[in-house]
Amino acid sequence: MTLSIHRRANHYGSRLAVADYDGDERREYDYDDLAAMADEYARRLADHGVGPGDPVCVLSRNRPELLGLFFAAVETGAILAPISQRLPAETVETLRERIDPALTLCEERFEELAPDATTLESFTAGEPETTEVERNPPERDDDRPVLYLHTGGTTGVPKVVVLPARQLEWNCITEVSAWGLGKEDVSATLLPLFHTGGWNLLTLPTLYAGGRIVLHREFDPVSALESIEAEGVTRVFAVAAIFQAMAAADRFDETDFSTVEWFMSGGGPTPTAVMEAYRERGQRFTQGYGLTEGGPNNLYFDPSRSDTEKAAESVGRPFPDCSARVVDEDGNPLPDGETGELELSGPVTAAGYLGTEDGTFEGQWVSTGDLARRDEDGDYYITGRTDNMFVSGGENVYPEEIESALDRRDDVDAVGVVGIPHDRWGTVPKAVVEGDDLEADDLEAYCREHLAGYEVPEAFEFVDELPRSGPGKIDREALETEFGAGENA
Repeated sequence: MTLSIHRRANHYGSRLAVADYDGDERREYDYDDLAAMADEYARRLADHGVGPGDPVCVLSRNRPELLGLFFAAVETGAILAPISQRLPAETVETLRERIDPALTLCEERFEELAPDATTLESFTAGEPETTEVERNPPERDDDRPVLYLHTGGTTGVPKVVVLPARQLEWNCITEVSAWGLGKEDVSATLLPLFHTGGWNLLTLPTLYAGGRIVLHREFDPVSALESIEAEGVTRVFAVAAIFQAMAAADRFDETDFSTVEWFMSGGGPTPTAVMEAYRERGQRFTQGYGLTEGGPNNLYFDPSRSDTEKAAESVGRPFPDCSARVVDEDGNPLPDGETGELELSGPVTAAGYLGTEDGTFEGQWVSTGDLARRDEDGDYYITGRTDNMFVSGGENVYPEEIESALDRRDDVDAVGVVGIPHDRWGTVPKAVVEGDDLEADDLEAYCREHLAGYEVPEAFEFVDELPRSGPGKIDREALETEFGAGENA
């Protein structure tokens, strides 16, 4: 495996690798700095008794120290296991019990989530006692775990996904190949580093190619826009909520995007109005699709295509090193145009779940749980979740299809759809909508024009904010509990 930061340092040395923003302060780290940090942290891990195969949990905002820990794990055989600091202490403890770390690190501000943890501040203080740590040889097992990443956890306790060295490198290779990443690229890391997108979408691939990444402790729309301009960022990947927040900021209209080749959204559908805000600024904006178990570099709509108007609904085609197919309930491939479950395969997929299995990784195909169809051009469309679908009067209703239709309205900021009981039809859709000056009658008329009769919501409820999970997706369990059939349970 060639994820070694020392190999990058041999090639790129004093080239700037990280521009780190901590509030108003900006620090620079070149490739030599990252290699030195990896060596130092490998010795510090040894001081704490961490060896090959040992997990290290960490609760932290985006910091260069996480990169140092990752590359130390690559060199020594340890396993980095970031945990979201946004989770409640009980869930953090459950994840730690499952991971069974040899060491837990945290920023001081998150000590209440793991009272027995070693703070990053004390971990990096003074000189390490260990003077040298043997690096694993180049021929080491590429199927060994390097990262444990937990899923979003919108339904119950998050699962822990095992990401081996092989998978991480292939995600770098396929992004470099598909997007032409090189040493002149500058990528904004706007997603948290406890999230697969934080690592595998641009961050590691950009460093793999010798480019530069821009780190912020936490996302702030104005700071993100300022750094995109100041650093000459060339590519931006994030979730819809981040793009929406930047587009709503006063700074958006005056930000110089001249260096940006494209913006791309993933993690869920992007409202058309958000995409149009960037396109009106002359920017290319498309969507992609992926999940922790699958890569996440699975599908993307190539921003260089001439038919990018399709990107409002389509997530495009597979990355070079990912295969995709749509299957029926028995696992048989379906023809173009028919809806079924999306399955993924290839070297970019993860190894499995830690300590549990639910059939997701059976055979050579990863079951995504997402419903999709492919058109005659080979472009894929995500139409819903297999576990979100409900039956209304004998018809299958997919909440995401209703949400997608309403998202196309400029006055709808966000929408979530749940099923509610109905005396005649059993279950009918209800739309929970964010937006200003909206009228239920107007939305109902719009839906009757754009949706099948059984898809038209029976009720509309207007809210200031929908429940969301950490990565910016709608929290389906909370939505169902608060607004759906579960609200009176």
